[in-house]
Order: sequence, then C-alpha cells, then structure tokens
Amino acid sequence: MAVEDYEKFFEMTTEERKQSIQEHPSILNDLLGTIGHEEAAIRDQLNYRLFIMLLSENALGETVITEFVSKLSSTDGLLFNIGENGTSSVFQRSYAALYLAAIVNADRQLNILTSEQLELLAQNAVALLAKEQDLRSFVDTKSGWAHSITNTTELISAIIAHPLYPIRFTAQILQAIRANIWKGYVFIDDEEERFCNIIQALLAKNIDEELFIEWFEQLFDQLEMVAYERGYDALWFKARTNQLNLAKTIYFYLKFANRNEKLRSIVSTFIQRWLKLN
Repeated sequence: MAVEDYEKFFEMTTEERKQSIQEHPSILNDLLGTIGHEEAAIRDQLNYRLFIMLLSENALGETVITEFVSKLSSTDGLLFNIGENGTSSVFQRSYAALYLAAIVNADRQLNILTSEQLELLAQNAVALLAKEQDLRSFVDTKSGWAHSITNTTELISAIIAHPLYPIRFTAQILQAIRANIWKGYVFIDDEEERFCNIIQALLAKNIDEELFIEWFEQLFDQLEMVAYERGYDALWFKARTNQLNLAKTIYFYLKFANRNEKLRSIVSTFIQRWLKLN
C-alpha cells in the first residue's frame, strides 16, 4: 500500500476500517508480505501500527489470524534465513516474532489458537532464540531496530503466559537463553531484562524451583569449565558479563517480588563469587 492508503485507514472509524478490510482483503496480504520491510518508517510506523490497530479492534477474523500465524511461524517468518548475520533478513524474523507475540497475547481472550499451533510456535520461537546470529539492536536511522532477540523473547513470554503453554518446552527455553550468553556478543540494550521476563513468566507457572536452581548451577559450571580449558579469552569475558548481568537482574526481581528465597540465595552466592574475580 502507498503511504496515503495507510493514512486513510488511520483516519477511519473502527467500523469503517472493519468494512474496508472485508471489502478489500488484499490489504492484509500486502501487510503480511511487507512485515519485514527494510525501512523503519514503513515497517514500524505504518505496517505494525495498522496491524495492532486492527487486532485491538477485532477487525481481523479467525481465518485471517490463523493465516497470519501459519505464515509467520514458518520459514517465511520466524525461520526465514535463520543463521544469517548482517543482512536484512533479520527484520523478517524479528517482526514475525513481534506480530506473533501480539497475536498470542490477544488470544488469551480470543481463544482461536489450538494447542497444536502453540506447540509449533513454541518450537520455532525457541529455535530462533537459540540459533539467531544477528544480534544487532539499533541498525541505523533508516532501518531502525532489528532487535530479533528482544522480539523473540517477547513472543516466548507471551507463549508461556498463554493457557495452552506446552510446559515440556521449559528446559529448551532455558537452554536457548544459555546459548545466547555464549554467542560472543555483549548485550547492551537491556536484553538481560527480556531474558528475566521469560524467567518471571515461567516462575508464574509454578514450575519446580529446583529446575531453575539446576540451570543456574550449570551456567556457572560452564563458565568455570571454559576458563579451565581455554583460559580467560575474549569469548569467556563476554559470556561472564552477560551471565552476571542476567544473574543480577533476576536476583533483584526475586528480591523485590519477595519470592523464591532459595533460588534468590543461590543466585546471590554465584554473583558474589564471580564478582571477586580479578
């Protein structure tokens, strides 16, 4: 669509937008085909803005939402050219995750998605979180934010909060977070807070605290093992920074929420131990 077409949509009333979508369904195909547009002005300020408006107004029917989920959870969306780094494909993966997060959050009231669809979403979202190699946040003025990791964590948090969350994915989600610690990149745009949001969502599901304790122990065991085997190289120091930032964020969340005292104590112990490294 041309910019003026978007502007007409934004100026319509809710009922006018619904009627226009019904009369011109190709508009949604255009929207779906350009979610990963390279220009932020189109991708964020027009496409995504219109999509959220239509979703919040219930202007998208069950069939349309199902089609969006099917397309965006596939190799045309979340898994599009996964593994590439420094290319425009990151916007397709990232915004597929962002759109899907909005749909999954809305579906807690809509009840459209099936358990099978949630399974596939969880599987592919975890795969993206684990395998994404393009870790850029802000790219440039024209392209704006890539933020694939951030948007994928938003999707995973939404999936966890959904009543049909397939709990068997919990261990895989934790290991995907662990994989990001060792990607040779220090996260600088509060990604550790997004990882912590996933932990919060999982804890809200009343999953056994021992699983998180074991996971934290494994994180720091790996840090110690790599130091022993390879020494304190650049990869190790970047992983240590990521790990400590995540641990501190989770510790303060648990402290302020006054919950999971045993887990909080163990996290605190590890933080104190590794902050003493000279």
